Amino acid sequence: MSKLDVFQSMWAMEYRRPDGFELSLEEKIKKIADAGFVGLSFDIGYHSFETIQTAMPLLQKYGLDLVYNAFVKSVPHYEEIIEFVASQPVQPRFIAIVGQIEPWNVDAVADVTRQWMTISEKAGITSHVEIHRNCMTNDLLFTLQLMERVPDLLMVADLSHTLVNQEYYLPLHDMAKQRISEFLTRAEAFHGRVATREQVQVPLMFEQNQPWFDLFKQWWLEGFQGWLARHGKQSDDACVFLCELGPPVYAITDGNGQELSDRWEEALILRDTAHQLWQQAISEQ
Repeated sequence: MSKLDVFQSMWAMEYRRPDGFELSLEEKIKKIADAGFVGLSFDIGYHSFETIQTAMPLLQKYGLDLVYNAFVKSVPHYEEIIEFVASQPVQPRFIAIVGQIEPWNVDAVADVTRQWMTISEKAGITSHVEIHRNCMTNDLLFTLQLMERVPDLLMVADLSHTLVNQEYYLPLHDMAKQRISEFLTRAEAFHGRVATREQVQVPLMFEQNQPWFDLFKQWWLEGFQGWLARHGKQSDDACVFLCELGPPVYAITDGNGQELSDRWEEALILRDTAHQLWQQAISEQ
């Protein structure tokens, strides 16, 4: 039967506290495994190739799967990334491309996207494109046009970026609902973070943020339903939900630089929430 695999972001394992304390690489990976996450993500372009190489034996030791978020500047740059990824002992479920090219001409961006997809296919590595601010998918409407131009393109849904960029207010108006639903028809994987229309990451359990958490739960449920409709409930495929609660400056801090909430505990809440929504989606199929 189709299943949901919940991953944890290695970027999210950073504290960036005023006292400078951080866990070691192995401590981070062991903590992820001990909490029951299926795998983790590295961000190529933020994490160095050397760090990723060092982590490979630890992934094998703790039995964790891998996905990448890759900040890609050009076609040659992606060729370099694929060459590195293909050379490693642990292969990813997929690479989520964050295309760092200017979203000026949708046909030009579509052409580059097809080239990236071809590079991935030749290497036998699955690739998707993530919707993300400050990159080619910065704007939802442009992204929907890109999806029209590249019909076989599947997306990674980090809707926190979308909400902030579009500044949608509550309750969502009909056109906003329609555009998000159009996007979710191609959402192949999901990132877990709760935003408001002005802040990309807010504490999940604060009372004032509950309407936004409810909105994201609606979106994730719709996304899971669409995923199951494409893959089928009885397939052997797995959908990836990545908990990606970033450290400061994503995480909001007080006047002393201390975070307002415990991101690790929130990641566990996101994990459990995703599983609950998945079971709801399965039961409705």
